[in-house]
Amino acid sequence: MVRSVLIGVALIAALPVAAQTTTSAPSTAEQQRDDAVAAQTAPETAAANQHVDAVARFDTGAVTAVNAANEARYQRDVRRYRAAMRARRQTIAADTALQADRERAYAMAMADWRDQVAACKRGKSRACKMPSPNPASYM
Repeated sequence: MVRSVLIGVALIAALPVAAQTTTSAPSTAEQQRDDAVAAQTAPETAAANQHVDAVARFDTGAVTAVNAANEARYQRDVRRYRAAMRARRQTIAADTALQADRERAYAMAMADWRDQVAACKRGKSRACKMPSPNPASYM
């Protein structure tokens, strides 16, 4: 069992090596013609390659500059966003504190109003004539 597994693994490992070996065919007239054409066009090809390389270097510099500008713009946007979020959190905290003060003032006004109603029911006419407490005066 182990032996057959090892043989299978060896065959699988040897398969890519066998597929990669190439045999060199003998030089033909067509191959010789292709080599002659390549030799004639070698200076033009080298010049074209140098031109493409120069354009690529120029394009790389331009792309690098655009990427740097985009990164700077992104960082500014992130800073603005974070500042806006801090301001929003501060606004929410202030609104929450104000609402807590309003609720406390309303609760105090309602407690005084209940005391006033109880006094009125006990017969204190002065308590009956007083206006209802205003929560704004408790803030």
